[in-house]
Amino acid sequence: MPKAIIFDLDGTLLDTLEDIAISANHALETLGFSAHESSKYRYFVGEGVVKLFENIFTCKPQSAEVVAQAVSLFEAHYAKQFNQNTRLYEGVSKMLTFIQKRGFKMAVLSNKPDSFTKMCVFKYLRQWHFEAVYGAREGIPRKPHPQGAHDVAQALHVTPQECYYVGDTMIDMITANEAGMIPVGALWGFRDEEELRKYGARYLAKDPSEVIKLLA
Repeated sequence: MPKAIIFDLDGTLLDTLEDIAISANHALETLGFSAHESSKYRYFVGEGVVKLFENIFTCKPQSAEVVAQAVSLFEAHYAKQFNQNTRLYEGVSKMLTFIQKRGFKMAVLSNKPDSFTKMCVFKYLRQWHFEAVYGAREGIPRKPHPQGAHDVAQALHVTPQECYYVGDTMIDMITANEAGMIPVGALWGFRDEEELRKYGARYLAKDPSEVIKLLA
């Protein structure tokens, strides 16, 4: 019987796409590169900030030094304006309240830098109790490596098999499966049903109310 629910953050609990795009475009333009439409960032994000810029530069790869400069510019800018357009997805508030009342333990596991992950959770989600909040941490492999998910399960004092993992990308589905958790695809996020099914979603939820139905 599942006892805990681990959530991805960006594209699952929070719609952060516009603020990420604004800060990433600021970094690109500062370095003399072209900006991208916000919609393109749906496919750039999900694997951490370094990979974000590596994905942006896929068609014209840049040196590690340029990527590092872009990351630094992004992080400085994002820290100042991360909350300008970010919001909870519709239905998330009701979902989290239901889950908490039902006694499930809750946690967040993101590839967003740990400081930003904690900052966003405090800003937008502090009315609910998350027993563990982990972003990308120094020395810990990022998702889809299962170590972060296992660290969360340990912090919650549950087994991986007792955890649902809710996320919106293939990275989340792979993470859940590799960690031995139950993968739930969030169709309201950044990616589509085809991707989530392909990478092992056991359940699909078109909106947060369907997560409630799954648990009920």
